[in-house]
Amino acid sequence: MKSIGIGLIGLGTVGSGAVKIIRRNKEMISRRAGCHVRLVRFCDKFIRSKPDLGIRSGDVTSDYHDLLKNRDIDIIVELIGGYEPARTMILDALRAGKHVVTANKAVLAKYWDEILSTAQKHKRLVYFEAAVGGGVPVIQGLNEGLAGNRIAKIMGVLNGTTNFILTKMSEENMKFSDALETARKAGFAEANPAYDIEGLDTAHKLSILSSIAFGAWVKISDIPTEGIAKLDLFDLQLAEREFGLGLKLLGIAKENRGKVEARVHPAFLPIGHPFLSVKNEYNAILIEGDSVDDVIFYGKGAGQMPAASAVVSDIIFVARHVAEGTAGRLPYVTYDEKRKIKMLKADDSLCKYYLRFTTKDRSGVLAKISGLLGRYRVSIDSVFQPTVIDEGKIGPHAHILVATHAVREGSVRKAVRQIDGLSITKAKTVVIRIED
Repeated sequence: MKSIGIGLIGLGTVGSGAVKIIRRNKEMISRRAGCHVRLVRFCDKFIRSKPDLGIRSGDVTSDYHDLLKNRDIDIIVELIGGYEPARTMILDALRAGKHVVTANKAVLAKYWDEILSTAQKHKRLVYFEAAVGGGVPVIQGLNEGLAGNRIAKIMGVLNGTTNFILTKMSEENMKFSDALETARKAGFAEANPAYDIEGLDTAHKLSILSSIAFGAWVKISDIPTEGIAKLDLFDLQLAEREFGLGLKLLGIAKENRGKVEARVHPAFLPIGHPFLSVKNEYNAILIEGDSVDDVIFYGKGAGQMPAASAVVSDIIFVARHVAEGTAGRLPYVTYDEKRKIKMLKADDSLCKYYLRFTTKDRSGVLAKISGLLGRYRVSIDSVFQPTVIDEGKIGPHAHILVATHAVREGSVRKAVRQIDGLSITKAKTVVIRIED
């Protein structure tokens, strides 16, 4: 049986998990790959032994070029994350004739065209299952299992950190700051969680999924992105109680009148929607195809072993191709750098909205707000004005809740700007989308 060598860059959480799986399931992995999968050498900024992983200090280098020069290494596994030096490592590996497995959603989303075109030029494979959804096999499902479908829509809960926080807010009535601290203590949030809570992680994953689904690179700059840091528990409580809605941070991409619409933002969903049963660190991705209708992928989107599981899966499939001599004859993901798609402008996006106005408590206020909404053709579905809020959160002002019918985002933004400029308005209007 042929031996396929692995060079692994990054012995952090996911890298260590991948080593554990390969050591533990060595015989099974070799059987499924049709070859011996052998860990040859490691690159890490800390040169030290790791007895629990069976790694000696002599097996580790701090210079990734040592792996690229090693003729016994066929596959480079990049698990350091971030843009640089990960981008340079991946490109250098491909140019050196190595195939690549990566879990790095940021570098793929930002340098999709450069990485895939380099792989095709040098007839090398790039696999990246762990970049989206952790242990959820959505990349393979979308790229291969649904290849016969025209993809109409992707909608997903794609970030375990924010989903953990929103679960605590909705189920335990925690304020955002308290829920974030709980996520840190549970190991689901970094010391600096901005990448997650500002929606950037979700946007990177949506960029990758959209680029596969629609056959052209959907850039991060094409995806309007909002996070969850400004959410108020008050709105979650009111929306559930008065409108029967629950909240998730969603990544959404869909065909819209011959263009592609992509966006990341918090959104209310009707109680009973399957995404509202996705709790804590779990992810769920709905893909709508013209032949299969709706398919949902669900599983752990965060954690060492789920992500490592996806990395090892990629290693097995790439190793199989290398052993059979078919690696690089065809790219894993079809990419044509000349193909372009038109993106829908954010202002032209159609959606329903939850609006909370904070105003002076006087007669005629609702009529004035309704008049301005009507001027910009924002059709009202329902209105509610709470009089008593738990723990006195309503404060000295009045609150008016409005749920709209589907309306252009540009119209909503113009109306809200006008209303926020009125003397009767005492705080910036809360604007949250509602998805069916």
